[in-house]
Amino acid sequence: MGKIKLSKDNPGIDVLGNLDELNSWLGICRNGLTGELSKISRDIEVIQELIFVSQTQVAYKLMGLNPKLRIDSADLKILERIIEGINKQVPEIKKFIIPGASDVSAKLDFARTLTRRAERSFVCWAKNHKGKEQELASFLNRLSSVLFALARLANHILKIKEKSPRYK
Repeated sequence: MGKIKLSKDNPGIDVLGNLDELNSWLGICRNGLTGELSKISRDIEVIQELIFVSQTQVAYKLMGLNPKLRIDSADLKILERIIEGINKQVPEIKKFIIPGASDVSAKLDFARTLTRRAERSFVCWAKNHKGKEQELASFLNRLSSVLFALARLANHILKIKEKSPRYK
């Protein structure tokens, strides 16, 4: 197979870059999480592995190949299990939460926004790309929910009370 050259403004390259940025930021989020927060670190590492799979999936599609690795329903179940486990530990959410109650949660909140950007770029790319990538779209959507839940868990572990907007 010959070399494939893609322009830097190719929407698929944008998806790969956004996923790479997210994965790198998650490494920053994981850095220094010890003690009770080490569970969050382990969950983030699992997520980072799945992001590598998603990058592989997109890269193969960009090269016109059938991906050898892909996000599937089992990966979505991993995210759901993480969310379910966290929801059993943290208080029920009744209002919007102001991001950034702690250093850890602020980083995870930012990771959530990076995930949303990756999801938006993926949706734009996939809309014009051959092949159904619904499970990867669902993965990115649920990933932002997982990161929100992990931010809440961090605050819960650190015994930091979440604040809601006052709306004046």
